[in-house]
Amino acid sequence: MPERVGGRLSLDFVNTIDPRSGPPSREYLTDYDAVLDWCEATDVSLPRSTSWLRRVAKQDAAAAAGAHRQVIATREALFGVLEASLSERPARRGDLAQLNASLGEGIGHRSLAPDDRGGVRETWRASDALEQVLWPVAIDAWDLLTEPELTRVRQCPPVDGGCGWLFLDTSRSGTRRWCDMRTCGNRSKVRAHYERQAH
Repeated sequence: MPERVGGRLSLDFVNTIDPRSGPPSREYLTDYDAVLDWCEATDVSLPRSTSWLRRVAKQDAAAAAGAHRQVIATREALFGVLEASLSERPARRGDLAQLNASLGEGIGHRSLAPDDRGGVRETWRASDALEQVLWPVAIDAWDLLTEPELTRVRQCPPVDGGCGWLFLDTSRSGTRRWCDMRTCGNRSKVRAHYERQAH
């Protein structure tokens, strides 16, 4: 699974292809089973357990393939919406429609339950949909896209050898440049060093 450098579930989700800009060399969500691996790695809460979803997906390969196509289409639509928001241009209607479909389903399955410690807690209404893996991502994306925190989302600079992944800049100065200094930042330093030596 990819490094979780996004700082938000929805950002980690769009970072499941590497690099994000240019021809991809690695697709992490290769099939529905890999999507469930990602859900387990991120410890995301779903209406059904990943083991239950795996069993159903094995029994209905066509439904699993359809859900996987939805996951990839929604990931690309979410990236398009985030990219438009960061560059202050209107998001494409098709991207919004794709994202809104998952968002509507997700919100429609959220509910409140009594909490043993008092008050209530958020929970899910039961669902057998294999696409439920998208619901927490879509809800997190809605929160991010409608909150001031969006102004702190950065893209690892592909022009300088970065991967194009998105991340939340939580640095005090708000000037973090790389998704991860150990990977993209070091690659850029090494390349700059070799370029200086070559001249």
